[in-house]
Amino acid sequence: MLVALVACSGSHHHGPAAHPDDASRLYVEITAGGSHRRALHDGAAEGLSAVSFAVPAREGGDVELQVEVSKLDVIGAKTTCNVKILIFRLPQHDLLGIADGGAYASGDGAEDACIRGVGATLVRGKVRALLKRQLDEKR
Repeated sequence: MLVALVACSGSHHHGPAAHPDDASRLYVEITAGGSHRRALHDGAAEGLSAVSFAVPAREGGDVELQVEVSKLDVIGAKTTCNVKILIFRLPQHDLLGIADGGAYASGDGAEDACIRGVGATLVRGKVRALLKRQLDEKR
């Protein structure tokens, strides 16, 4: 038997939702770790800015996006990256879904550019659909 436990990093706490009466918006926390945490966070935040009903929250969110690099390869001038986003309902920390995708980039800053781009695209696409479903349940 294999049991997997996914937990938050120790840097934040989930309390009650900050705006439980606001049924028109979904408050979203973004967490990222590892050596590319800035690019991961920036990509997810960029994607979230394109979702009209989503509001970034430092704490007390309705949903948490945990963003991570699942693969990063640099071969010559070409960088290939894969990003995975786990979407959790808060404060219960129930897994709502997983979105993943990949891309490639080249040139200066290709690693971070690849990671940011994939993160933003995932949030605007696959993650947006999960967020919309969660907002509908909040209503």
